[in-house]
Amino acid sequence: MKKVTGILAIAVMALGMATTAIENTTNEIETKNNVSKTFQCDDCDAPVGDRKPPKRIA
Repeated sequence: MKKVTGILAIAVMALGMATTAIENTTNEIETKNNVSKTFQCDDCDAPVGDRKPPKRIA
């Protein structure tokens, strides 16, 4: 019974570590997307009709 409990504990820990790594990667990707959206528009505070079109990111 101890072996089964030990194996189960290791499996749960591995699942938790994988979930944490995936969440961190997702947060980094979202942050990069938000930063790139911020830099696309130079004059976003201007009225809608006066804005230049967004820049393309290479």
